[in-house]
Amino acid sequence: MLLKSLTLTNFGLFRGEQTISLHSEGDTHRHAPIILFGGLNGAGKTTLLTAIRLAIYGKQAAGNNIGVKAYEDFLTSKIYRDVKSAINPTHAAISLEFAYFKLGKQINYKITRSWQTIKNKCQESLVLLQDSQPIPEFTQEQCQAFLNELIPLGVSELFFFDGEKIASLADEGGDVALREAIQKLLGLDIVERLQNDLSIYNKRQKYTTLPSETIKLLGTYQNEYQKLKALIAEEDSSAQQIAPEIATQRALLARRENNLASKGGAWAVSRQSLNKLMEKLNQERNQVEAEIREHLSTVYPLSLAPKLLCEIKAQLSQERELKEWESVSSVLNQRIEKLYSALAPHIPEEKKKVALHDISNIFTDIVSRPSSLSNTRIVHDLSNKDYAQLEQWIGEALSSSKTYGEKLYSQIDKIETEIHNIGLQLHRAPDQDSVKEEFQAIKQTMHFLAQLIARRNVHLEKARNYTWQAIEQVRKIKKAEESLLATTDQDKRLNLAEKTRNLLADFSIEMTKRKIAKLEQVFSQTFSRLMRKQHTLIKTTIDPHTFEVTLLGEAGKNIPKKDLSAGEKQIYAIAMLEALAITSGRKLPIIIDTPLGRLDSQHREKIVHHYFPSASHQVIILSTDTEIDNGFYDDLSEHIGRSYRIHYDEDKAASTIQPDYFWEKINKEAIRHAS
Repeated sequence: MLLKSLTLTNFGLFRGEQTISLHSEGDTHRHAPIILFGGLNGAGKTTLLTAIRLAIYGKQAAGNNIGVKAYEDFLTSKIYRDVKSAINPTHAAISLEFAYFKLGKQINYKITRSWQTIKNKCQESLVLLQDSQPIPEFTQEQCQAFLNELIPLGVSELFFFDGEKIASLADEGGDVALREAIQKLLGLDIVERLQNDLSIYNKRQKYTTLPSETIKLLGTYQNEYQKLKALIAEEDSSAQQIAPEIATQRALLARRENNLASKGGAWAVSRQSLNKLMEKLNQERNQVEAEIREHLSTVYPLSLAPKLLCEIKAQLSQERELKEWESVSSVLNQRIEKLYSALAPHIPEEKKKVALHDISNIFTDIVSRPSSLSNTRIVHDLSNKDYAQLEQWIGEALSSSKTYGEKLYSQIDKIETEIHNIGLQLHRAPDQDSVKEEFQAIKQTMHFLAQLIARRNVHLEKARNYTWQAIEQVRKIKKAEESLLATTDQDKRLNLAEKTRNLLADFSIEMTKRKIAKLEQVFSQTFSRLMRKQHTLIKTTIDPHTFEVTLLGEAGKNIPKKDLSAGEKQIYAIAMLEALAITSGRKLPIIIDTPLGRLDSQHREKIVHHYFPSASHQVIILSTDTEIDNGFYDDLSEHIGRSYRIHYDEDKAASTIQPDYFWEKINKEAIRHAS
């Protein structure tokens, strides 16, 4: 597929009719697949991507399961509107021309989707031309069905994408999207559809041989199943119709709550609880203050002079040691005197003096005051019991009493801070009467919202019950078919159909394995090429049943996808999309909006040099001036077939497509002056 041109008429920010050529110009031998659009934020880049998707898919481009009214509102919102003008267009249109190659033959298509508003109704028209001629056998609905088959929506999402949104492929749950992508890109969904068609064929053929009573029984089951499906759809539709009302009431509730908050309503709501908390804190403060007063009556005051306490403790210790020495010394001196008296009669007079001197020398070290107590004097003169009591008090003052006191002071300080803060909150709280109306309005809104949610839940519960009943009907149908059809004769056609179904199942499994093996190889190469970190990814494995992707780094270590940075997740997604495109063999253009928004400079350089030039035969890039800057533009210039700039005129509130990218005109003038 090759996009040739896009024409916008009063679409989005684009006033009037503007036609954009989407094929490369100049030297046809030069590989220039890139069509570059530049625009500042809000200029209308994403509008171009929306226009292409809307042209091809219509209602499906506006969202999943969107209702008729919601789609009409969507189309109406896309009609250009100038808020400064009293008269605005009531119609808009998109025309997309593209070439599609089938069996080597080029077929040119032109889609024109237009709509206009008449009396608050929006009427849509779709025209499809093939080689400039309408397809006569196609109605408007059949034209849309043909486009859906030509370029399936699920496939296009992998080629027409928002660069910042595709990173979800690397998030948890992204493997589900990958499974759907692989099935659609590889055509496995067609195989599955063929299997189902063959199953239906078998059933129809077998039904012709069944007795009328059996056919009637199965018909009853089928009718009941269809009725239940209709009831499920009805209840689901009813629930969906209530959803906008719920959203409106939730928005109204949020506005009213914000209005209340701006008037201090949050403080008013909590006034009563704050008063209770204040009362509790005052009680706690009184209790702690009583504990502090009691603690102050103990030895705690002594802890305020720790240096003096240590000196007193040392003095008391020396005094007690001195008194113990004096007591021992006194007893020894008395014993020595008695020894002198006892020995004196037995020693000759001429030796008595020497003998008594020798005896005195023996006890000198005991009866002499130790040198450590040479300067000690008795100040307090306490008993041993008093010394012990005083030392115990000093120990408590220096340790546990001081710690406990600090704990009490910390508690009272914390309580005082909380009391102060609550006092400020109470001071901010407005009077209850001043916000009474706001409270009442919020209460009414919440009541109405609860009623809406209850109504929706009733419909959802009914839909759930009908769903279980439908499942039971399916079970009955299958059971009846298995028991009744097993008794019928199998002819050659039915046998062939059944064998074909089994063959298709085997084919699907084998094809999936083969394509996944190739996808693993291509993705690993692409991811490693685009990552700034070299040699980080060694291997990629994809489970053929769950399609869970496992990244293996050096030494076979698992690299969890959740650990990838935002930029790395975008690189992962781009690499996966390129690998899917290569593996599928599909030749579709790539349109990428905001391609480099989350990437750092090194990752951007990798994408610019190793992805854009070779991503597809046609690459349409919608970029800001900071993503594809002057340097990157120069690097890509040889691969750029056309470049445009989307200019937004604030006075006219409209955007126009102008030739040349942001710096192309400047660069051309610089070259001209240099020459």
